[in-house]
Amino acid sequence: MAKMSALQETLDGSVERLLEWPSEHSVSSTRGEIIAWWESRRLRFNLYIGTIGIITWLLVLVAGSAAVKPGVDFEEPIVMILGPFIYVFFANICYTLGWTVDIVAYRGMPRMRLYKYGIVFSAILTALPGLWAVVAWFMTVTTGHKLD
Repeated sequence: MAKMSALQETLDGSVERLLEWPSEHSVSSTRGEIIAWWESRRLRFNLYIGTIGIITWLLVLVAGSAAVKPGVDFEEPIVMILGPFIYVFFANICYTLGWTVDIVAYRGMPRMRLYKYGIVFSAILTALPGLWAVVAWFMTVTTGHKLD
């Protein structure tokens, strides 16, 4: 029983470290250290954007479908199926560009701002289709006219 408790505490601590913002006190000077700094945070990036992406996908599916007339697709089915995989691929390409820019333009401490702005931009970009679906649904509820 003590082993389970220790394992649970370790997992809880790991999850807490994963979800907190990275600290600014870790200054790296070599390219390898900068790449390692970014790559150690890639999972966190994917968790944030993936969670927002799943919520967005569900909003497009439910609210978007409720906003259009029967027989009309709010979004093409092939895009709903393949789009998330393509989006994840390109989001990770852009994440890699983050550490590329950091290596090329590194002048002391731009890393944290670059990382945070990248997360915020990616989160907003990922949430936009879901936001549009909710706005479209709200418009149909208030006007009584479904979209074509």
